[in-house]
Amino acid sequence: MHGRRRQAAKEATVDEKEQNRQRVEKYCALNDLVMQNKAQGVYTRETLEATQRLLELNTELHTVWNYRREIFANLPEWQDGEQRQAMLEKELAFLLEIILKNIKSYWMWYHRVWALRSLPTPAWKGELALVAKLLSYDARNYHGWDYRRFVVARMKESLDTDTQRDDVDASEFAFTTDQINKDCANHSAWHNRSKLLPAIMQKAGGALEQQEVLKREFDLILNAIYTDPDDQNGWLYYDWLLDVQEDECEKQKLLRDKVAAIRELLDLEEDSKRPMVELVETLVALEKIAPHLVDDERKKECLATLERLEHIDTYHVGRYRDMSKSLSKRWGL
Repeated sequence: MHGRRRQAAKEATVDEKEQNRQRVEKYCALNDLVMQNKAQGVYTRETLEATQRLLELNTELHTVWNYRREIFANLPEWQDGEQRQAMLEKELAFLLEIILKNIKSYWMWYHRVWALRSLPTPAWKGELALVAKLLSYDARNYHGWDYRRFVVARMKESLDTDTQRDDVDASEFAFTTDQINKDCANHSAWHNRSKLLPAIMQKAGGALEQQEVLKREFDLILNAIYTDPDDQNGWLYYDWLLDVQEDECEKQKLLRDKVAAIRELLDLEEDSKRPMVELVETLVALEKIAPHLVDDERKKECLATLERLEHIDTYHVGRYRDMSKSLSKRWGL
């Protein structure tokens, strides 16, 4: 784990070595059995149980996950809707045990998506509650967030009205707000929010309502960058807001508001590197689309900030000098 000093490995005792040898021997025998059955095309309840025992020991065997799906598809019960429902509900329970052991297994998440797609009657609301619980254990896990987007998309497909689908989007948007307020460095939550915001903006309707949505986004970003000025997530989300903004006047306002917020932040933490870099980049971006808003005083502020950065962040001194030289030549200063 991050921030924890690595402990020196202890020498295994004779008994521990023997136990490990026996475990490896049993694992290899089970693996050989499963692979032999796969090669021979054996699709039975016994082979299904053998793959489960093997996957409980090692979740990263993608070939075994593939074989397991083949076994399901070739069992006689698979053709009966009720029996398939029962089998896959049991499979989802097995997968939950695996998730708790290794939440970052690609193959396990892929298999869970397959199971839900194959279910005659999936319980999307229950699955959404489950993934929320899993994210409470590992809030930044991108596998879980990607899976959550899949569940939400399928849930919306199952709904009858646009109002119901809009309510799901609003609920998901509120979920990202809650996650970001708990941890402003949760990149997955910010990313999911960026996927949802266009629908929220469209639902807002008129220009005044959309401005109110943007104001709330700005307040959320301010909270993030004031909490941890050097964390990139709030800044990246702000840049994304600017990139998707089509109205030129609104883009200028967002840039001006960003400059004002950075100045306030630097009054509190004058040597904070990331806000200083953002100040320069924001003033340069504002000057490109609205030259009249960036006068000589602000240009000199840019160059002075770059000079301060050369002393604060010596690792990137070459970059700051190149930027300063380029801007001085461009602005004639």
